[in-house]
Amino acid sequence: MKTKLLLLIPVLVSFMACKKIAGTDVGGGGTTTTTTADGYSSDHIHNLNLIYFVPNDLDTLPGYQKRLSDLMLWGQKFYKDEMTRNGYPDKTFGMFVNSANRVKIIVIRGTKPKSSYPYSGGSGAVSQEINAYFAAHPADNTSEHTLVIMPRYEFKPDGTPSGGPFYGTGKWCYALDYEGLDIKNLGKTDADGKRFSVWFGGMMHELGHGLNLPHNCQKVSENETLGMALMWAGNGTLGISKTFLTATDCAILNVNQIFNKDNKTYYGPVKASITKIHADYVAAKSAIVVSGKFNSDTKVNSVVYYNDPNVNNEGTGVNHDYNAVTWESKAIGVDSFYVEMPISEFKYKDGSPYELKVKLVHDNGNVTETIYNYEFVNGIPVLKFSSRDEFSKQGWNVINVSSQETAAENGNAANLIDGMGNTYWHSQYSGTVAVYPHSFTVDMGTAKLVSGFSISQRSGLQRAVKDFEIQYSTDGQNFVSAGSLVLANANGAQYFSLPSKQSLRYIKLIAKSSYDGQSFAALAEVGAY
Repeated sequence: MKTKLLLLIPVLVSFMACKKIAGTDVGGGGTTTTTTADGYSSDHIHNLNLIYFVPNDLDTLPGYQKRLSDLMLWGQKFYKDEMTRNGYPDKTFGMFVNSANRVKIIVIRGTKPKSSYPYSGGSGAVSQEINAYFAAHPADNTSEHTLVIMPRYEFKPDGTPSGGPFYGTGKWCYALDYEGLDIKNLGKTDADGKRFSVWFGGMMHELGHGLNLPHNCQKVSENETLGMALMWAGNGTLGISKTFLTATDCAILNVNQIFNKDNKTYYGPVKASITKIHADYVAAKSAIVVSGKFNSDTKVNSVVYYNDPNVNNEGTGVNHDYNAVTWESKAIGVDSFYVEMPISEFKYKDGSPYELKVKLVHDNGNVTETIYNYEFVNGIPVLKFSSRDEFSKQGWNVINVSSQETAAENGNAANLIDGMGNTYWHSQYSGTVAVYPHSFTVDMGTAKLVSGFSISQRSGLQRAVKDFEIQYSTDGQNFVSAGSLVLANANGAQYFSLPSKQSLRYIKLIAKSSYDGQSFAALAEVGAY
């Protein structure tokens, strides 16, 4: 996920690891201290890779090692304190530190001048050289998470520093160093202090992205008690006023590779799906109540809920989700969830459409999401995405597929009936591009008395299908049309009821057009109820 720094102070809007040579069991508690050849140690096996990347026409800035060490240790404690406040004591990101309280920073000299590493698009060139370094020095790469800090390129006339990449890209993130990035400026409200808060707050914000955190904001009631959420606009308040991590942030960090001291495998593939969901506004509670069930081949620790409004048609998704208000609940047993979200905690209730992103937080650090759409009407949420009681898809098959993409990605038509919302069928595009109409037939194995059909667009709505026709049959040869229909360009299951129940075995879907006007089609699931 690429996310850019949001500079909120008005005057500024223009805007590591080493070889393990010793493992010591500490205090009989099973904690292993990892010590490096150059005298740094950590009680984590996986640690943040901290890189100082210097273009070949620049040099490290004076005092960078002490300045950045002080700041990273402060940031490590900030994350630890917030984790503790949210019920996860003694958890923060691992980092190598020596006896002089200096953090291990790997300096990598770039092969090109600063002009080759611009803010926009420069991260690719930087990461390519860092990955080449890691390939040559594999013991220096102890985790999936990397923070890249680069010296500022110049100062603007008003004293604002500027430079290269400053955003998150997946599990990597980028930040800027300048001479005033010094802990002595923490908490100051003069020009130097405000500038520091933006750039250091920005560093901690982008680190959050590099630690798997999306944007989200504080609830209405949290403004007074906790202040500004770091993953919203807290990158302009850190050190000056109250800034915090949300419960949702901490639930995700709790399963992060470098927040845990074990050596298990993190971020392996996960197959998971929400199988049932019920959502309603309960007037007696003045709350949105959401419950449901999920399937997952990897343990789910928490379920988190992002309510992302499309205010003034700002859009949704990455870089439009700063104002998403969130909740967290623990998984109930091995397959259920429940949450109450009081609408008094929502800032926007003016008719703005919302995306509800229900995310399963897996024990191996992965997070899988399913997106549902709803809106507020006259200040009350209207939720129409509750699932129907669908037939089991066990024994079903997809046959007579017009095309499927299996070379460039897993767009196999079998994904349409696997019960997993994060997989999908995709029409062929490698080699010869398949064009509309696209079609496939689902064989349910035996005849069933069917009231209607469910269809889900690919999560995220890439290559969304618009116009389509459903046909059904008992013998797979003679089909009856259920009509030409239109799929909404929306996430979640969409239901199409028959006028009366029909006994049928085969369901044929003919996709006729797309929302993006292109030749490609994708769908996540097809079912019947």
